[in-house]
Amino acid sequence: MRRTVLITSLCAISASVVAALVLLQIVTKEIVYVAHTGATRAEPAADTQVEEYVIQSGDTFATVGEAARIPFEEVQAILEATSGVYDFTTIRAGQIIRFIFAEKALAAIEYPISDDEVVVVEKNGSQFFASKQPIEYEIEVVAAKGTIADSLFAAAESVGIEDKVTLELASIFSGDIDFATDIREGDSFSIVYEKRSLDGKDAGAGNVLAARFINDGKAFEAFRYQDAFYDTDGNSLVRQFLKSPLNYARISSGFSYQRTNPVTKQVTPHRAIDYAAPSGTPVIATADGTVSVAGSKGGLGITVELKHGNYLTQYAHLSSIAKGVKKGVDVLQGDVVGYVGSTGISTGPHLQYAMFENGNPVNPLTAEFPRGEPLSGSELPAFNTATGEYRKMLQ
Repeated sequence: MRRTVLITSLCAISASVVAALVLLQIVTKEIVYVAHTGATRAEPAADTQVEEYVIQSGDTFATVGEAARIPFEEVQAILEATSGVYDFTTIRAGQIIRFIFAEKALAAIEYPISDDEVVVVEKNGSQFFASKQPIEYEIEVVAAKGTIADSLFAAAESVGIEDKVTLELASIFSGDIDFATDIREGDSFSIVYEKRSLDGKDAGAGNVLAARFINDGKAFEAFRYQDAFYDTDGNSLVRQFLKSPLNYARISSGFSYQRTNPVTKQVTPHRAIDYAAPSGTPVIATADGTVSVAGSKGGLGITVELKHGNYLTQYAHLSSIAKGVKKGVDVLQGDVVGYVGSTGISTGPHLQYAMFENGNPVNPLTAEFPRGEPLSGSELPAFNTATGEYRKMLQ
């Protein structure tokens, strides 16, 4: 039986959680809280009633509407009126939908479609109107500091930092640091990010606002500004290519012109990087590109190749190719293109990652690639002002 819960909130958050393996084992951590409260919403009127439903497998908007005692004619009118904003026939099991009643008549519907947006359907007279609106969280800015001990394979939750935050920390510095090869015992980090709540309940992490990572004695800093990350001097942290197609893996074989092949036992060049990782681990595109190969390629097994102007990247021995990745399709840096496997001539699950420039092999671990555009001189004062408090919190 479906359970109905009466609540007084008029907005919701998504229940989705980003889950992934994290390789940072941190033995010291300091948390500092600074209040930074966002906009709050007005309390609903006294005669407002809100009914909340958890969508079950097999549910449709019509069946949920029926459970909420919405007349069939209104259900049809809602589907027609909202089709240009959101297709309510695509509601997903596990999500929450809220029906708001005023004087026992349907007044509005709310359905979260992401961690940041909710679809709101409002009734005006006999007509319905839909819009996408940002979820207005209450926000605290949190500073966390940690030091890596002796393992890269500890989960972020073991130190109380959410997976989403740790993953973004690695992503921010992925153009400069290969988290599969570069991390050392004693490396440390500081991070400033948003902790969100809604109606007094924890709503998970929001944006990372600033970060510092000290890797082998070298400090890297990042500050969010206009939804992009820059270093202390306003230089973009975006690089044409990421250091690695796997954030968390171990190099089992490096780039070499003389390597004993583990299968043939012959000494041959290995102009690629082998990353040992569990089968099924997502493999991401290291740069924007166009798919030139997506299928079986002899001893390489299931392979994806991407063209990036004069460059080509190759992802081999995959277990499968990501949905929608096929020849001629454009992909963006960070998009999943396939999953680690052991197809072709392979001794175990791993990704063979290779890069070529004008057909010539390139060592992706040592190559230097251009960055994005820096902030102009006229933008720096505003950048420094916007990030000043976060700089202090990183200390």
